[in-house]
Amino acid sequence: MDSSFTPIENMLNFRAKKQKDFPYQEILLTRLCMHMQSKLLENRNKMLKAQGINETLFMALLTLDAQESHSIQPSELSSALGSSRTNATRIADELEKRGWIERRESDNDRRCLHLHLTADGEAFIQKLLPPQHKSLHFLWSTLDADEQKQLETLTRKLLTRLDQMDATALQQF
Repeated sequence: MDSSFTPIENMLNFRAKKQKDFPYQEILLTRLCMHMQSKLLENRNKMLKAQGINETLFMALLTLDAQESHSIQPSELSSALGSSRTNATRIADELEKRGWIERRESDNDRRCLHLHLTADGEAFIQKLLPPQHKSLHFLWSTLDADEQKQLETLTRKLLTRLDQMDATALQQF
Protein backbone atom coordinates (compact mmCIF):
# COMPACT_ATOMS: atom_id res chain seq x y z
CA MET A 1 0.00 0.00 0.00
CA ASP A 2 1.27 3.42 -0.92
CA SER A 3 1.76 5.98 1.82
CA SER A 4 0.61 9.59 1.68
CA PHE A 5 4.25 10.42 0.93
CA THR A 6 4.45 8.27 -2.25
CA PRO A 7 3.48 11.07 -4.71
CA ILE A 8 6.18 13.33 -3.29
CA GLU A 9 8.75 10.55 -3.43
CA ASN A 10 7.80 9.76 -7.04
CA MET A 11 8.27 13.42 -7.95
CA LEU A 12 11.70 13.46 -6.29
CA ASN A 13 12.75 10.27 -8.10
CA PHE A 14 11.68 11.79 -11.42
CA ARG A 15 13.65 14.96 -10.68
CA ALA A 16 16.73 12.98 -9.61
CA LYS A 17 16.74 11.08 -12.93
CA LYS A 18 16.67 14.36 -14.87
CA GLN A 19 19.29 16.23 -12.87
CA LYS A 20 22.63 14.58 -12.16
CA ASP A 21 23.66 16.76 -9.19
CA PHE A 22 20.20 16.71 -7.56
CA PRO A 23 20.67 16.43 -3.75
CA TYR A 24 18.12 13.62 -3.51
CA GLN A 25 18.78 12.38 0.03
CA GLU A 26 18.82 15.85 1.60
CA ILE A 27 15.61 16.85 -0.15
CA LEU A 28 13.97 13.51 0.64
CA LEU A 29 14.75 13.88 4.35
CA THR A 30 13.58 17.50 4.39
CA ARG A 31 10.32 16.65 2.64
CA LEU A 32 9.77 13.65 4.95
CA CYS A 33 10.15 15.90 7.99
CA MET A 34 7.82 18.50 6.53
CA HIS A 35 5.26 15.86 5.54
CA MET A 36 5.39 14.25 8.99
CA GLN A 37 4.93 17.63 10.67
CA SER A 38 1.93 18.32 8.46
CA LYS A 39 0.40 14.90 9.23
CA LEU A 40 1.03 15.34 12.97
CA LEU A 41 -0.76 18.70 12.94
CA GLU A 42 -3.60 17.35 10.82
CA ASN A 43 -4.11 14.43 13.21
CA ARG A 44 -3.91 16.63 16.28
CA ASN A 45 -6.26 19.25 14.84
CA LYS A 46 -8.87 16.58 14.02
CA MET A 47 -8.75 15.33 17.59
CA LEU A 48 -8.91 18.83 19.07
CA LYS A 49 -11.78 19.80 16.77
CA ALA A 50 -13.73 16.74 17.90
CA GLN A 51 -13.29 18.04 21.45
CA GLY A 52 -14.46 21.54 20.55
CA ILE A 53 -11.15 23.39 20.64
CA ASN A 54 -8.37 24.46 18.28
CA GLU A 55 -4.58 24.23 18.60
CA THR A 56 -4.13 27.85 19.66
CA LEU A 57 -6.66 27.67 22.49
CA PHE A 58 -5.28 24.29 23.55
CA MET A 59 -1.72 25.63 23.77
CA ALA A 60 -2.94 28.70 25.68
CA LEU A 61 -4.71 26.48 28.22
CA LEU A 62 -1.63 24.29 28.61
CA THR A 63 0.53 27.38 29.06
CA LEU A 64 -1.71 28.58 31.90
CA ASP A 65 -1.86 25.10 33.40
CA ALA A 66 1.95 24.91 33.38
CA GLN A 67 2.27 28.01 35.58
CA GLU A 68 2.59 27.36 39.30
CA SER A 69 -0.26 29.75 40.08
CA HIS A 70 -2.24 28.87 36.91
CA SER A 71 -1.88 32.56 36.13
CA ILE A 72 -0.01 34.56 33.51
CA GLN A 73 0.12 38.11 32.18
CA PRO A 74 -1.26 38.58 28.66
CA SER A 75 2.17 39.68 27.39
CA GLU A 76 3.72 36.46 28.75
CA LEU A 77 1.01 34.40 27.04
CA SER A 78 1.77 36.25 23.80
CA SER A 79 5.47 35.37 24.10
CA ALA A 80 4.78 31.75 25.05
CA LEU A 81 2.52 31.28 22.03
CA GLY A 82 4.73 33.26 19.66
CA SER A 83 1.83 35.51 18.72
CA SER A 84 1.12 39.21 18.76
CA ARG A 85 -0.35 40.87 21.83
CA THR A 86 -3.47 41.62 19.80
CA ASN A 87 -3.87 37.95 18.96
CA ALA A 88 -3.20 36.96 22.59
CA THR A 89 -6.04 39.30 23.59
CA ARG A 90 -8.37 37.56 21.12
CA ILE A 91 -7.30 34.18 22.53
CA ALA A 92 -7.92 35.37 26.09
CA ASP A 93 -11.33 36.74 25.04
CA GLU A 94 -12.31 33.33 23.65
CA LEU A 95 -11.03 31.44 26.69
CA GLU A 96 -12.89 33.83 28.98
CA LYS A 97 -16.08 33.50 26.91
CA ARG A 98 -15.90 29.73 27.37
CA GLY A 99 -15.41 30.14 31.11
CA TRP A 100 -11.93 28.59 31.13
CA ILE A 101 -10.08 31.71 32.33
CA GLU A 102 -10.85 34.93 34.12
CA ARG A 103 -9.05 38.24 34.07
CA ARG A 104 -7.98 39.59 37.46
CA GLU A 105 -6.07 42.64 38.60
CA SER A 106 -2.69 41.96 40.17
CA ASP A 107 -2.59 41.98 43.97
CA ASN A 108 0.56 44.13 43.79
CA ASP A 109 -0.29 46.48 40.93
CA ARG A 110 -3.86 47.28 39.90
CA ARG A 111 -2.63 48.40 36.48
CA CYS A 112 -1.37 44.87 35.83
CA LEU A 113 -3.79 42.23 34.58
CA HIS A 114 -3.43 38.46 35.00
CA LEU A 115 -5.19 35.63 33.22
CA HIS A 116 -6.22 32.90 35.68
CA LEU A 117 -7.25 29.37 34.79
CA THR A 118 -10.69 28.64 36.26
CA ALA A 119 -11.90 25.38 37.78
CA ASP A 120 -13.87 24.81 34.55
CA GLY A 121 -10.68 25.37 32.56
CA GLU A 122 -8.79 22.86 34.69
CA ALA A 123 -11.64 20.34 34.35
CA PHE A 124 -11.66 20.80 30.57
CA ILE A 125 -7.90 20.15 30.39
CA GLN A 126 -8.29 17.00 32.49
CA LYS A 127 -10.98 15.78 30.07
CA LEU A 128 -8.95 16.79 27.01
CA LEU A 129 -5.60 15.21 27.85
CA PRO A 130 -6.35 11.45 28.15
CA PRO A 131 -7.45 11.06 24.50
CA GLN A 132 -4.41 13.14 23.45
CA HIS A 133 -2.08 10.92 25.46
CA LYS A 134 -3.71 7.74 24.12
CA SER A 135 -3.26 8.96 20.55
CA LEU A 136 0.38 9.90 21.16
CA HIS A 137 1.07 6.52 22.75
CA PHE A 138 -0.45 4.76 19.74
CA LEU A 139 1.60 6.85 17.31
CA TRP A 140 4.95 6.44 19.05
CA SER A 141 4.46 2.78 19.98
CA THR A 142 5.44 1.92 16.41
CA LEU A 143 9.01 2.67 17.57
CA ASP A 144 10.65 0.78 20.41
CA ALA A 145 12.33 2.69 23.26
CA ASP A 146 15.77 2.64 21.60
CA GLU A 147 14.35 3.91 18.31
CA GLN A 148 12.49 6.69 20.10
CA LYS A 149 15.68 7.75 21.88
CA GLN A 150 17.62 7.61 18.61
CA LEU A 151 15.00 9.73 16.84
CA GLU A 152 15.10 12.25 19.70
CA THR A 153 18.90 12.44 19.49
CA LEU A 154 18.89 12.89 15.71
CA THR A 155 16.09 15.45 15.82
CA ARG A 156 17.89 17.49 18.49
CA LYS A 157 21.08 17.35 16.41
CA LEU A 158 19.24 18.69 13.37
CA LEU A 159 17.52 21.36 15.46
CA THR A 160 20.92 22.51 16.75
CA ARG A 161 22.10 22.82 13.14
CA LEU A 162 18.99 24.78 12.19
CA ASP A 163 19.61 27.12 15.14
CA GLN A 164 23.19 27.59 13.92
CA MET A 165 21.93 28.31 10.42
CA ASP A 166 19.54 30.93 11.80
CA ALA A 167 22.42 32.62 13.60
CA THR A 168 24.72 32.65 10.59
CA ALA A 169 22.31 32.60 7.64
CA LEU A 170 23.42 35.89 6.14
CA GLN A 171 27.10 35.04 6.44
CA GLN A 172 27.01 31.49 5.01
CA PHE A 173 24.71 31.64 2.04
